Amino acid sequence: MSNNNNNNNNNTIVIAQKASQEDQAGNYEEAIQSYQHAVKYFLHILKREPQGKDGNQKIRDTCKQYLDRVEHLQEYLDNKEVITLHFILCGHYCLR
Repeated sequence: MSNNNNNNNNNTIVIAQKASQEDQAGNYEEAIQSYQHAVKYFLHILKREPQGKDGNQKIRDTCKQYLDRVEHLQEYLDNKEVITLHFILCGHYCLR
């Protein structure tokens, strides 16, 4: 693997670590962006690797985990926004 490929792989790992750190810190919008960015880089790595290489399935599984987490975080943020808007409009939490 060339030095450039190693740099790309290292950058991908750094982005994935940042996503996890932002997620744990509750910075969900930043986490979403970082997870999506990491998936983009991982998919780019997959395109360069030979088909059937041992690590390819692990990369695909990691991408799926990241995309599932993005979906979960986005749903959380969407629900949080609806609850906040409802609170603002009602002045309190209204039960219906």
